[in-house]
Amino acid sequence: MIGWEPVRDVMSITKGDLIFSRTRDEGPIPADTVIEIIWDDGPTWPATSIVGNTVGWRIESAELAAIDSGDTFTIWVRYPNGDTETTDDYEWIKGSAQRPLDEGF
Repeated sequence: MIGWEPVRDVMSITKGDLIFSRTRDEGPIPADTVIEIIWDDGPTWPATSIVGNTVGWRIESAELAAIDSGDTFTIWVRYPNGDTETTDDYEWIKGSAQRPLDEGF
């Protein structure tokens, strides 16, 4: 096992852009790794940066409109598998969105 163990998380979504990161305690993320947030029945958000052991996203407010409180997501990590056609895929984080009650979404 490469060290990815799925964990649970809650993504708090408010008005405006969403800028956040997650850090992998086990060490650096290998080069050419693709990390994406995939919403069940919704959009896919590729990471906007991967540096060392930290991955980050910047999601524009217009893209957040499609996400409702309670929607679920999985953050997938996809390592190159030594060839150009396959990857080794791991679930890193599973969770759900949470919006403030007073925003009226």
